[in-house]
Amino acid sequence: MSSLWVHLSQLGDSRWLLPLGLTLMLVAPAASAPLRWRWAVALAIAASLTLASKLAFLGWGVGLARLDFTGFSGHATMSAAIYPVVAYLSAHGRCRSPRGWAVAGVVLAAAIAWSRLPLNAHSLSEVVGGWLLGTAASVAALSARPAAFTTPPRTLVLALCMGLLVPLTMPSVRTHDLVVRLATELSGRDSVFARHHPRR
Repeated sequence: MSSLWVHLSQLGDSRWLLPLGLTLMLVAPAASAPLRWRWAVALAIAASLTLASKLAFLGWGVGLARLDFTGFSGHATMSAAIYPVVAYLSAHGRCRSPRGWAVAGVVLAAAIAWSRLPLNAHSLSEVVGGWLLGTAASVAALSARPAAFTTPPRTLVLALCMGLLVPLTMPSVRTHDLVVRLATELSGRDSVFARHHPRR
């Protein structure tokens, strides 16, 4: 069972999700532009809030001890902000209910978010908060009403390849390590705060 959680968690890795999403934002059909613009803004906001919450705790100890909250789960946020929209863009023009595929993306993101709990990577508040934040980003994007379009298979393959590029070519790079380094640089501390002593 533990291997299932590990594999699910890997699906929420930002190293693969962000290039996948950004590629579709850039090269998806022109008719989907209203959706993609909303998606870009919503994803930027969700990612910024997630990063800010992590930096606040790691660099300055700002967290919510009562909720065991030290920052939004990046896996939960990015999965919920990207998979539903990717599913929608892939299904639109190919099936009668592309929004049903988007709902499937939300469910997949929920499973990925939940996988962080048995792996002891995040608390319940961090997982739920991240999933809600990412889902809000997807809902904001999908509230657009684009004209008829169908994303070409070559575009989907390109997005998939771009998503796999970083994990395959730089497997040792971890986004958490980059966030920790940024937190120490900004705060001037030699080390980051640990979960057991949030300042507030």
